[in-house]
Amino acid sequence: MARTPPVKRRVSQEDRAQFREELVAIARQIYLSEGAAAVTIRRVTSAAGVTPMTFYWYFDCKDALLTVLWDELIEASAEQCQQVADAAPAGEAALTYFGAFLDFWLDRRERFRAIFLHDASTTDAQRMRLTLFGMPGALRHFAQFDRLLRQALDARRPGLVPDARIEELRTLAMYRALGFLHCAVGIYDHDAADTARFRALVLQDMGHCLAHWRAH
Repeated sequence: MARTPPVKRRVSQEDRAQFREELVAIARQIYLSEGAAAVTIRRVTSAAGVTPMTFYWYFDCKDALLTVLWDELIEASAEQCQQVADAAPAGEAALTYFGAFLDFWLDRRERFRAIFLHDASTTDAQRMRLTLFGMPGALRHFAQFDRLLRQALDARRPGLVPDARIEELRTLAMYRALGFLHCAVGIYDHDAADTARFRALVLQDMGHCLAHWRAH
């Protein structure tokens, strides 16, 4: 009598999404406790009880997994910035949001270095950072800060500020924020007193920029 071959169970999209999150959760735990170098495909899949080849059903490479972890931190910063800005007076919300962004990363210097200053030979850091700009965390930041900029600028010229101008000003603000953080965290690694002093100067400068943008 012929033996009936075993029936392969069809894996649903829900099952795939759930297992992908399991891989992310394992990698997150390793990353937060030991750093990016400790996150390896073999270690993650071993902890999940699957072969390394299974990993490639869910991610193209280790870098793709790391960008998910980085995006989670960026989205957490967007959540914190929004909460702080919501509690600020309407006229100060954009500047408060900017300051909250600085504070989030000043409190997480190693995470900032790993994401924005990370250039290990095993990764294509530039491509990873560019990928981040299209992921949920950065997109949420853009949408939130654009809205606050529009509120600030529309107070003087309601409905007359084009979207391209808002995007341009948001990019300039991002350059200021990341430039300060790069120097304060990546180059000088300022102590608390110097960090507070230069943060105040950068925030003051950003306030002048916002006032200039409103007037022009």
